[in-house]
Amino acid sequence: MQRRTYGHLIAGFPVIEQNFASKGTFTLALIPIDFSDVPGDSGVLSRVADQMRLVTDWYDMVSGGRVRIEWKVHQSWVRMPGTSADYVMSRSRSNDNTLASAGFAAADPVFDFGAVRAVAFILPKGQTFMAEGVQGFSHSEFGSNGGYLTNEGRIVNYMIAGAYFERQWKNFWSYWAHEMGHMFPLPDLYDQNQQWWMNPTNRQFDVPGGPFSGFDIMANQDGPSRTLSAWLRFVMGWLGDEQIYCKPSTELTSTRVALVPIDDRVTGVKATMIPISPTKVIVVESRRPNEKYDCDGTGSSSAAWRERRGVIVYTADMTLGHGEGFQALVAPAGRGLQTPPNCSAPQQLDAILAVGDVVETNGVRVRVVSSDRYDTIEITKL
Repeated sequence: MQRRTYGHLIAGFPVIEQNFASKGTFTLALIPIDFSDVPGDSGVLSRVADQMRLVTDWYDMVSGGRVRIEWKVHQSWVRMPGTSADYVMSRSRSNDNTLASAGFAAADPVFDFGAVRAVAFILPKGQTFMAEGVQGFSHSEFGSNGGYLTNEGRIVNYMIAGAYFERQWKNFWSYWAHEMGHMFPLPDLYDQNQQWWMNPTNRQFDVPGGPFSGFDIMANQDGPSRTLSAWLRFVMGWLGDEQIYCKPSTELTSTRVALVPIDDRVTGVKATMIPISPTKVIVVESRRPNEKYDCDGTGSSSAAWRERRGVIVYTADMTLGHGEGFQALVAPAGRGLQTPPNCSAPQQLDAILAVGDVVETNGVRVRVVSSDRYDTIEITKL
């Protein structure tokens, strides 16, 4: 159902570029909005400057330089009509555009929206009327109703981070990066059946969040591994053919491949992909902790957590789509869940393969042979 409903949020080919193109320069506006009863803080621009830089740097990294995010900043607070009580929202959603529409209307007379593709509205520090956040896209109710027509043109994408993102270990940049992912159009990798609106009784699942277990920013924006998987990069054209070793399972015997860590900006193979049917592929990629973006954590186990390095193996099933957990990790037998140290994130499946570790899936065995700067893997048809 999700694949039919959200066909624009792609799990596989072809990429549907109805919003952001897969490559190019994209201008985002940052506009502070405040209220008569909740006035804006004087340090707003300094507290979000590094968050804007992180978004720009992150998209440069995951796209291999194919995507450039630029920011157009309004330098002062825009006063909203009414009071904050007129815009109270307790849970995150993508179908209540009251605050955004009012924000566009208030900013339009004083801000030049020329060339802007999306807007991040900033709220006063310490506000409590917006608990989580709200966002709208060209494919959501906001966009299907025409978005907002400014004096310079129509805007169909926005993001508003709520009080949740001021908590310890939370931040604006990963929320922005995740929501912008839907503009490209990347799908959610989590299982929507586990979200609050689909799971009102809080039923527990074997892997919190879904089968990709927070190993991607599209699986968990707050997760310990805030990168983008090789499969999504490949579909978006952010990995070149020369960076992929591809061998259909029907042609596979046994081979060894040296993998460059997925976030390293060096020449080499970034992923091995083994198609096992017209709609399903096994993906193997190399991971290293990324101190700039990943949850850093503190505490007795944080050093060991940050040193997690090795290979992940997963399947990508194109019969599934957005919010259906179409990427599923394959962990070694007997592995369970790990708790990220002080990251305020759900437990994560212990799925990283070190030297000597082996997994088998869909008639294929993957073994890690060696690991240093790169990881060497052996792939064998069973």
